[in-house]
Amino acid sequence: MVVCGVLTADGLFVLLGGCGLLIVCFCFLLGEVNLVRLTPTMHMPANVMAGRTFEIELTLSNPRQLLDAFNLRMDVTLPGKSVLSAHARWTAAGQSSRTILQGVIQGRGYADTHPVKLSSKFPLGLFRHHRSLTLRREVVVTPMPISPMELNSHGSLHDALPSSGLSTGKSFGEPRGIRSWQAGDSARHIHWPASARALACGHDLRIREYDPPGFHPDQCHIIFHSYASGREMLREDRFERAISLLTGTLKELQGKGIPCMISADFLDWQPVECQSRKQMIEFLVKTAKIRRATGTESHDLERAIRLTSPDYAVIIISDMTPDSWTHLLTSSANIMAIDIRQIRYRHRTLHAAAV
Repeated sequence: MVVCGVLTADGLFVLLGGCGLLIVCFCFLLGEVNLVRLTPTMHMPANVMAGRTFEIELTLSNPRQLLDAFNLRMDVTLPGKSVLSAHARWTAAGQSSRTILQGVIQGRGYADTHPVKLSSKFPLGLFRHHRSLTLRREVVVTPMPISPMELNSHGSLHDALPSSGLSTGKSFGEPRGIRSWQAGDSARHIHWPASARALACGHDLRIREYDPPGFHPDQCHIIFHSYASGREMLREDRFERAISLLTGTLKELQGKGIPCMISADFLDWQPVECQSRKQMIEFLVKTAKIRRATGTESHDLERAIRLTSPDYAVIIISDMTPDSWTHLLTSSANIMAIDIRQIRYRHRTLHAAAV
């Protein structure tokens, strides 16, 4: 409009164009000032589990004395490239805006710095202004546990070491049937659907009966490796799945009170004890930072198996299919092999909503 006014010698066009240009420049400068001296902070658990919901509190502080902040968007990048977004429509000078989000991180990981991007279209939506910052906070995302089907198969864990075992005092065996209630029966054994039908006919409560509890080994040795013969394709998703199976195995054994020893190629075959819950948590924190071992040879796996104590039941987990490495196992060895192909899970996006 200014150019048209100059070419046509029209003072009104020049005035209107100059005013419009001043408004645009003022909007741009005001948008830049809107992002100056803003301080984001984040509060969340230091240790979270992949696939589990957690709460995260995002706070945006405006320490300025005069200028309020308007229409701000804050994007925080967490481990695994998960992004949480929050909006602050108005943050008064000298005040803060606080938002509580529900987030889920799908993959394991570790980070002590987190990129933060502040953006705004204030005041008139003519420009999108950005400012990049960094938050410092240590966050450890432990693997999502997946319980191997082999551990829940009837007698498979006991078969790995049939000469030794123990059972928990309050554990149940296989269901036998249903009988009438007797004095001294525990309320948790009541079969409520059958009891409802029996009471409707004027009979007593019905109780589930179980066989004596089964046995399981009193100690296990878990071996994790990435060896495969032939030219099997390497897949990163299978390694993550194998780590989840390892985590599920540890939790399953810990829940049954079975102490275990772990030997893994990603730990340079250095044995790690997991006899208590504290030791298990320390190991899971390590798994958040590990990378897949490369160059694992057959003699490494054979040596790890050979050094295993005969008093331990052996569980082997790998990110390769059992067909490519089970030929290394002797027929007399009491070993349980976990099949990596037993489960497939989809990648889900991060869900978060401001409260």
